[in-house]
Amino acid sequence: MAAIDLVCLGDSIVYGYGTYPMGAWPRLAGEALGIRILNQGENGDTADGMNVRFMEDVLYHRPKEVFIMGGANDILMGIPQSHTCESMDRMVRKAEKAGIPVILGIPLQIDGELLEKCWFSCHSIEHTMALFREYREWLLDYCGKRQIPTVDFQEKFPEYLKKEGIVRGLQDGVHPTAEGYRVMAEIFCDAYRQIHGEK
Repeated sequence: MAAIDLVCLGDSIVYGYGTYPMGAWPRLAGEALGIRILNQGENGDTADGMNVRFMEDVLYHRPKEVFIMGGANDILMGIPQSHTCESMDRMVRKAEKAGIPVILGIPLQIDGELLEKCWFSCHSIEHTMALFREYREWLLDYCGKRQIPTVDFQEKFPEYLKKEGIVRGLQDGVHPTAEGYRVMAEIFCDAYRQIHGEK
């Protein structure tokens, strides 16, 4: 079995929901970076679900690194943020115990207008967006204290869309369009190179 450089563990945003199989951002990023990425995204998964499958989907493969991004479904489903944060912390500690360096992803912000028309949330649109912002702040604080590198999709996604002249990067308020996934790959590649001291 060929060595895996990076496992990407997450939900539908990692899996590539709504795009063709080869259009998921981890595949695009792996191709651009020239590394072997194993996509372990699962549609509809929560941080707790990711934690449950961490042994089989991450540790079993002995990757050189693991990228973890979850929590968006937790917010949409009304799962308390404290529980989400605890699940994220458990995954980080499992990786660290196994000697696998961690990169944490910060989920995209929702498009409130599209979410109301095409998807769902247990909360009002305004409160849902506020929860995504609060979760981002927790992740940044947590990673800062533990010196864990991050990929801040929530901050960078609008910037990259604007730079490339893309008006809307989400198809239903939550999941990216094909162009949106390509932009996510660009964001990840830029962050990954910076984390590893590459130009």
